[in-house]
Amino acid sequence: MGAHVSVASVIWHDLECGAYRADLPLWRELARSQGTGTILEIGAGTGRVTLDLARSAHAMIAVERDDELAAELTRRSRGLPVEVVCADACYFELEARVSLCIVAMQTVQLLADRPAFLRCAHASLTAGGVLALAVLGLDVQPFEVELDADVVEHRGVRYASAPTALRETGEQVALERRRTTFDGSAGSVSLDVTTLARLEPATLAAEGIAAGFAYRDLLSVPPSAEHVGSQVVLLEAIPR
Repeated sequence: MGAHVSVASVIWHDLECGAYRADLPLWRELARSQGTGTILEIGAGTGRVTLDLARSAHAMIAVERDDELAAELTRRSRGLPVEVVCADACYFELEARVSLCIVAMQTVQLLADRPAFLRCAHASLTAGGVLALAVLGLDVQPFEVELDADVVEHRGVRYASAPTALRETGEQVALERRRTTFDGSAGSVSLDVTTLARLEPATLAAEGIAAGFAYRDLLSVPPSAEHVGSQVVLLEAIPR
């Protein structure tokens, strides 16, 4: 975490998402396979994937809706080939087209309007460009027990985030976390809930075809000790 970080949303994002590494080899291989073209990441957060690829000399465009996360990514990417765009993934435009668009960590399952996003992604890709979308893998197991917390201390404040439940319904998967802060004399506790739409790879592929893509492949990211695995749908942009 950078020395200037102070916004709580940045700290929570880094604590809960920043340490994930299991998918990076897949994104690196896709980036290499696409050659020297610019790469777009959707929902880039503070730059977990974007900065990793930029450090390998890939030119990156990072779209992030949260202005605090986008500002922190801008700070962290100084000196690297990164352009940060603060915009909603469902309603964005780029000045130039890219050869690869990455949507990591089930971000596509958070989007309010997937068809609108797919149209924006298609418009942003060169002919033959690839859209890579990570969705929850097959190893999701609901639970109702508090797991070990991820903890970080920043400027004398202790931040702890502990998953407490994973619940499935017919249409959604909800991950609950207990967030605790403590400054040595007082603390606070809140419950954060991240809700993902249930989304099968076949459904996402069909939606992509309707938006002008061709189905290319289905890859996978294995589960880690702290995270479930992912299935990664690859779609190819067809000229309209």
